[in-house]
Amino acid sequence: MKKYILISSVIVFAMLVFVSCEKESEVIVLPANISPSSQADLLEKFFDDNLDDATQSITVNTSSTNSFTSNKGISYTFGSNTFITPSGNPVSGNFTIEVIEALTNNEMLMLNRPTFTHSGELLVSGGVVYLNATQNGQQLSINDSEPVTVSIPTEDYLQMDFFDGSFDSIGNFGWDESEDDTVLTNTGNGNQNDTTNFESFFLDFEIDSIGWINCDYFYNSGDPLTGVQVILPDTFNGENTAVFIYYNDINSVASLSDYDTDGTFDLGAGYSTPVNMDVTFVVVAESNGSYLYALANATITQDHVEIIGSLTEVTEAELELVFYGL
Repeated sequence: MKKYILISSVIVFAMLVFVSCEKESEVIVLPANISPSSQADLLEKFFDDNLDDATQSITVNTSSTNSFTSNKGISYTFGSNTFITPSGNPVSGNFTIEVIEALTNNEMLMLNRPTFTHSGELLVSGGVVYLNATQNGQQLSINDSEPVTVSIPTEDYLQMDFFDGSFDSIGNFGWDESEDDTVLTNTGNGNQNDTTNFESFFLDFEIDSIGWINCDYFYNSGDPLTGVQVILPDTFNGENTAVFIYYNDINSVASLSDYDTDGTFDLGAGYSTPVNMDVTFVVVAESNGSYLYALANATITQDHVEIIGSLTEVTEAELELVFYGL
């Protein structure tokens, strides 16, 4: 089973981007070059619609605009030479910036953006951002000598690292820690050291490549790590079902896989999660043109096996409410 390769119509228009830690190795991959998902169309549509709904499109002109604030309160600042054409020249006239943002694990679940590295390490997120820019359908790039500066408001003073998001060769989405980019946690006056008498802080970083980024820290509770299995009823498997671990007490999500489509999902080879964590197993499926779901609250035990007895049929709108109600 392949985890979803989910491409919203907006991202299809703007082109999906794979990013790596090194800017010079960045490769823009056209949707036609990506292997189609093995998942059922209706289930793929659910996540695809969520990506569409989360996309904010802002028309800007660097001669008059050098910043904007998204509807989630994230600020973006750029210069007249930040966005460049394929020929390497600064863009002129009106162009479109697209952003997709997820600040909570509910939102990351809705977008199918799990918080695991490609090497199987659990991350706790301070915020996920996708940024793209186009002009009249033409893909633009970011000048790495004049990057976009981003500031995410947060209530907690946490040290975060910068992670790039990408799909692997079989369609699994994950994160890689950047060797070159950093995240600074600042107070409202930009002072990283003075953390007293402030009710909010800001995660400040720079984006120098089109694509997905995540402010995270590695989760390390000291508890033992374990694999997890989720066993579904007959007829539900990796061809028509997605299974997630929603972490109740940290801003994290895991996606499970069923590569041999036998109805047993797991984290995958080399992936593990700490024991003693309170979680909700989230199952979403399609059958005969309908959506179905199941939720199961649990505390992770060593060699955890979760058996799902049945799924409940819902509409797409009801399924969204289930996800946001976690």
